[in-house]
Amino acid sequence: MLRRTFALVAVAGTLISSRSLAGDLDLDSDEPVAPPKAAAAAVVPRRSFTLSECLELADRNHPHLWAARARVGQAHAQLEEAKWLPFWQWSAQAGGGVAPQIGGTVLYNTSASPTALNPGSLSGYEPFFTFSISGVVPLYTFGKITAGREAAVANVRVQEWDMEKNRALVRMDVRRAFLGTMAARDARYLTSDILSKIDNAIAGIDKHLAKGDAGFDEIDKMRLLVYRDQVLARGGESDKSEAYAMAALRFFTGVQTDFDIPDKPLERPNRVLGPEVEYLTAARLYRAEVNQARAGIVARQAQLDLQRARFFPDIGVQLGANYNSYPSVVSQNSFWVANSGLNSFGFGVGVGARWNLDLLPNAARVAMAEAQLEETRALARFALGGVAVEVESVYANTVEARKREEMWARLEHRTKEWIVTVQDAIDLGTKDERALLEPLRTFVDARINHLWSLYDSNLTMSDLARVTGWDAAAPSLD
Repeated sequence: MLRRTFALVAVAGTLISSRSLAGDLDLDSDEPVAPPKAAAAAVVPRRSFTLSECLELADRNHPHLWAARARVGQAHAQLEEAKWLPFWQWSAQAGGGVAPQIGGTVLYNTSASPTALNPGSLSGYEPFFTFSISGVVPLYTFGKITAGREAAVANVRVQEWDMEKNRALVRMDVRRAFLGTMAARDARYLTSDILSKIDNAIAGIDKHLAKGDAGFDEIDKMRLLVYRDQVLARGGESDKSEAYAMAALRFFTGVQTDFDIPDKPLERPNRVLGPEVEYLTAARLYRAEVNQARAGIVARQAQLDLQRARFFPDIGVQLGANYNSYPSVVSQNSFWVANSGLNSFGFGVGVGARWNLDLLPNAARVAMAEAQLEETRALARFALGGVAVEVESVYANTVEARKREEMWARLEHRTKEWIVTVQDAIDLGTKDERALLEPLRTFVDARINHLWSLYDSNLTMSDLARVTGWDAAAPSLD
């Protein structure tokens, strides 16, 4: 839920910025416009992190990836348990206390002493100690050990692919926030540039009004002032959008102070879009959900084999030893008399079988394991089919975004030429400042849509890398 919230914030922030004003291109040339000097002087220099550095920091610090790594560690611990548990069926017991004196033999008792006739509360008692250990070393279990180990190994793979799935989502969120920050800054620079053009036009009309030139009135000035107020009203949205995206980046990377990203314009993706079949193949090979489903099938099959093997007994070597020490008891040294286990040491070795005869309950467990295996196979088919649909959809979005970006780039270039032509005519005196309003409005609209299409083009390429599991397909932005 937290990841989705930050992702929506970043997208919403970029949408607001693009609807306000977005761009970094000078109206008179193709050179990018630097931020105003006054604003730059007011900003405290901070360390700039590239996209690759942000992705690396998110891999190390994002809470979801910490949780995923913990689950992988838990699966490895279960694998170690599965390796040792069958050979560690051992138990030991120890005890101690005090015992009264026991003398004589089985044929006659000891002569009664005054102490024996009149015993005290603890007279004649001495400490005793007992210890025993027993265990089983399995020889043949009808596949239980192998199936248990295979299930544990497959579970490790399931958790590792789960971590890769979360990693792909985190990297997508980082790229979305990074792109949102770049778009918001482009919006702020465009706002500053447009305001300077409008201010120059207003100043020119003021001069005509001051001279009393015919054909000029306050309505002409009001049109420019209204448009200027609209630009100012929406100008703060870019700052808000940048704040949202930067907050998300700081959270994803774990760097809360002295954090910034390179101040550069948003450009076309630096990755060539290949054929659709290339991404479909990559998804079958690299997509985490697909590989996780495959590992899940192996785990479920091993669990089914384990349940089936429980119909049969376990055959193994049984080992045992015990030691008892009762100092207060007289040992019986006769060959024909047993010592009743007191003051003795013994051990035993044998081969035996242990069989749990819960056959009917185990048949139900086998049926349940078969149903779970079939469920996992169905999920694997769904993963393959669903991934293919997702890849085709994202690929279509990427193609559309690239075409749209090319069209808006062409329109933006033409509106810039229009503004330059009108400005030249104003300088020559053949036109006045009123002619500048229409091309300015058209340019802002074209630049907004071009910036949004640039954002979409980079974002859909990044999403294409996510849905295929092929991270190298995403634009680097560095």
